[in-house]
Amino acid sequence: MPRKKRNTLEIIKEILGVILLNRNISPTKLLYKANLSPQMLKDRVNDLIGKGLMSRIIVLKGEIYNGKKSKAERKYLNLTELGRQYLEDYKAVEIFLEKYELNEEE
Repeated sequence: MPRKKRNTLEIIKEILGVILLNRNISPTKLLYKANLSPQMLKDRVNDLIGKGLMSRIIVLKGEIYNGKKSKAERKYLNLTELGRQYLEDYKAVEIFLEKYELNEEE
């Protein structure tokens, strides 16, 4: 059975949810875990960083990060407090829609 196409809000929820569960996640791991195309990932990440929902950490070669010395430049993505709030608010909306049976038909 084909997978239902996700809307923008569902994609954002998926991205932020993956980051919540996988702190300091690399963009490549996020790409696979959120099931996104490279271009969609790039566009969404830049948009969400711009809105303050997530942040990008760049660790330069030789820097120590999380107790380890980096052998090469690395990029990591993290959730901000605003991103956590987005996920909480999204869940509240889902509960509201379910309560009044206003959710989309399966």
